Amino acid sequence: MKGRKISAVLAVAAVVTACSAGTPGGGGDTGNLVTGAANTVNTGTARQGGTITYVLERNIVDWNPLGADIGVATQLVADVYDPAPFVTLPDLKTVELNKDLLVSAEQTGTAPQTLVYRINPDAVWNDGTPITAADFDYVRRASDPKVCPKCEAASTMGYDHITSLVGTDDGRTVTVTLSEPFGDWKSLFGPILPAHVARKLGDDGTPEGLAKSFNDGFRYKDSFPDWSGGPFMFKSWETNQAATLVPNPKWWGKPVTLDSLVFRVITDTSQEVPALQNNEVQIINPDPQVDLLRNVQALSGVKYQLVQGLRKQMILPNLNNPAMQDPVLRKALFTAMDVKQTIGKTVGQLTSDAQPLRNRIYVPQQPGYQDNLGTLGTGDVAKATSILTDAGYKIDAGRLIDPRGTPVPTLTMRYIQNNQILQTVCQLFADTAKKLGVTVDVQTTDSVGATVTHQAGKDFDLFAMGWIGQTFLASQYSQAFMTKAGLNFGGYSSPVVDDLLAKALRATDETQVAGYLDGVDAQLTEDAYILPLYQVPDLLVYKANLVNVRANGTYFGPPYNGGEWGITG
Repeated sequence: MKGRKISAVLAVAAVVTACSAGTPGGGGDTGNLVTGAANTVNTGTARQGGTITYVLERNIVDWNPLGADIGVATQLVADVYDPAPFVTLPDLKTVELNKDLLVSAEQTGTAPQTLVYRINPDAVWNDGTPITAADFDYVRRASDPKVCPKCEAASTMGYDHITSLVGTDDGRTVTVTLSEPFGDWKSLFGPILPAHVARKLGDDGTPEGLAKSFNDGFRYKDSFPDWSGGPFMFKSWETNQAATLVPNPKWWGKPVTLDSLVFRVITDTSQEVPALQNNEVQIINPDPQVDLLRNVQALSGVKYQLVQGLRKQMILPNLNNPAMQDPVLRKALFTAMDVKQTIGKTVGQLTSDAQPLRNRIYVPQQPGYQDNLGTLGTGDVAKATSILTDAGYKIDAGRLIDPRGTPVPTLTMRYIQNNQILQTVCQLFADTAKKLGVTVDVQTTDSVGATVTHQAGKDFDLFAMGWIGQTFLASQYSQAFMTKAGLNFGGYSSPVVDDLLAKALRATDETQVAGYLDGVDAQLTEDAYILPLYQVPDLLVYKANLVNVRANGTYFGPPYNGGEWGITG
């Protein structure tokens, strides 16, 4: 999942550019591999007109970019119509002020912490309504569980500490005061939502009306957003087909050159390259597959970037289900899994940079990265067996029996459909688990959102899922690991982790934050919650005549600058 738009104020010291992707392992022609500085690669001047079609690999069932069950696809489209104060750039370290939305955003006081946002006086929604403090306040109210306990917001971090939000200068200046320090303050209000539209969707000032507008209204279950504060606005949406956007006539920023921008849904990864070759689409950003990369390398008239970003692959256990609640069983299963061998049979064939990821929060390019996994992921079946037997388990006739004398039930492990690499990952996990007497039934899912929210027929014991990181780490991982937090899909709870994350959220010194977060990671190892596998290579492929299209291995993805995309020639 694109975790949430919870990016991070913590700067990443290492710059990951397209030229740092390593050698593709497919062995094909790399002549169309694009390299260069991450934030400016493929810069060019576009002609007026034309349509660009970008492939979404998931259907969109929720248009609320702040909702708890948001998927990656929602955010990719939201990039071009729903403004946020800050955007994380492709170098993974630059958090840039959105100068179209804001003139400035700064912390003006520390006791108490005070933030002042000055909205661009030209900024308006596509119906001409000015963007004001009311839009910021709507997000605050919907994201603060004290104000709206039934609002299903993905992130409440920081919002629950806001004591006041005041608009002045006709609402164009927003002053926010917090009760305690919040280091990741730049993650707030990303994005904003139009308050005047919220009123049409049910926000009548009551908690019930607020929840109705946020949970139901902004989902647009049977329609699509008819509003925009970005360079594009919706023309149409057909579920499982495509979203078509056209230039926003009220857009006040740099003029858009395209006639339309289409986001087309193609859930079968094997069909993306043929669609690109036939010019049915012009940009694909697929989950990388070995054969797919080779097919891309064989195409003429296209370019591709292959970068290591903040996207991670992991195995998530579901502690809501009784079968996965014993940390001893989880530790044994994760110890037996040979991550290095798994990489060799999957993403290691794509890029030489693929290495076991030994931290759940940081990636190797970040200064806070350290190996906190202990025996997890080492492939030590003997050690895994002893972990079980020492705790009173036994293997009888090839079946694992728990200390109460009950056979461990068959575990359901899911991966997103049409992903050959994840299918291999899950099968290798199942093969290893069998050595411990545990049967794993590998199944697909056609909806990450339905699976992580435990919907009937989609639930899981183990889930091979991706996680797209941000630079606002304390905020993002508080939502992932704090008790009952919005993105805590596995039902994990630890008072130690809750305390460390609370300290990380208050800290403003990067070294202090890293110390707290590595403490979180170490406790997660102790509790055997989540097995990180590897960084997922980010593959972006596009027609050679497109300019200003570039990989962005963060939650925002390539459409972070979609308003600048264009066609030459």
